[in-house]
Amino acid sequence: MNFNIVFEDRIIEYNVIYSKRKTLEISIKAPGIVTVRAPQYVSKSQIEKNLRKKEKWLIEKLHFLSDSQNIPIKKNYVSGEYLMYLGKNYILDLVINEDLKKPEIKLTQHNLIITAPTRDEDIIRKSMEIWYKAIAKQMIEERISYYSKYFNKKVNSIKIKAQKTRWGSCNYKNDLFFNYKLIMSPLPILDYVVVHEMCHMEHKHHQKSFWNNVASIIPDYSEKRKWLKEHGAKLEI
Repeated sequence: MNFNIVFEDRIIEYNVIYSKRKTLEISIKAPGIVTVRAPQYVSKSQIEKNLRKKEKWLIEKLHFLSDSQNIPIKKNYVSGEYLMYLGKNYILDLVINEDLKKPEIKLTQHNLIITAPTRDEDIIRKSMEIWYKAIAKQMIEERISYYSKYFNKKVNSIKIKAQKTRWGSCNYKNDLFFNYKLIMSPLPILDYVVVHEMCHMEHKHHQKSFWNNVASIIPDYSEKRKWLKEHGAKLEI
């Protein structure tokens, strides 16, 4: 039997297995599967009481499994969750207003407020993707403008996409393509990807001359690459 319980910024699904046992046991296995083995007479409220007693341990274990396996945490779009923007977590505040035709999104100092006509996850998630793409385009255009002083060649066009396997790319016309999820990463990470793709305007390869060009602008680029490798897969909406 599957149930949900809310801890911190996420909804955790747990599976209950009843049997002829005398004690209650809670276990977690990769990729974050919580299983409760309980005596047949134990109620759901008793199980949740035990889960809450172990809340700190459960959260730490789930975060460890997520970090060690680079597993993205799926958002359920309920108030109290965290959504990331430029490397900072903002608390989601979902407000329902049935008079609206589509969700409206506002970023404050600590909160990301979504006012929506419905609680439908797909509708809210799609609106968040549109919002992320819009601010990603604005931010990336600003960063390209800033770094253009290092380059002789000019960017032909800038396009923001929902790329599954790439953070960015540059074609032979010097059209630059960027993954909108970059806007969730810290600004130095976004800057590295911007510079990386701009360097491809001069070097259509990943040979030594290319990396020398990157290093001349972002000396610690290897640390930025490492961050993307370790954390990039978890930038999800």
